[in-house]
Amino acid sequence: MVTAEQVKRSVERHLEGTTHFLVDVDVRPGGKVVVEVDNDRAITLQELADLNKAVRDDLAEAADDCELQFSSPGMGRPFKVARQYQKHTGRIVQVLLTDGTALEGRLESADAEQLGLRIQHPSKVKGRLPKLDEDITIIPLAGIKSTKATITFN
Repeated sequence: MVTAEQVKRSVERHLEGTTHFLVDVDVRPGGKVVVEVDNDRAITLQELADLNKAVRDDLAEAADDCELQFSSPGMGRPFKVARQYQKHTGRIVQVLLTDGTALEGRLESADAEQLGLRIQHPSKVKGRLPKLDEDITIIPLAGIKSTKATITFN
């Protein structure tokens, strides 16, 4: 049986020197291994297919007993690694705090300990765009339950 650590080592070795980064490896019952890989731009299906083949070759016979599934993290899914915060800087995100408070705003900055969010307030006039605070609110990462990128249509 393939372990998450084996897959993680193989993926990270193949991603070395590229702009791609590993988001998550999840080994599920029934031998299904789901690997999420992202990029600072967009990752193509061909790049995912090439990575799948390379990892399958690394795992050799152990790969015969599992189903390897490679994908990019979906829009609207919670961030799992710090590099996703960097990728989404400048975009509108939803932040759920550990106390249950939900905030929405533009991600202005992020580091290993905190993020800077320009909180967005809905307009009271129908059809007008929401307003962003002038000041940036600093939120410690320890106080965040989840952060998700949002899709906005103008």
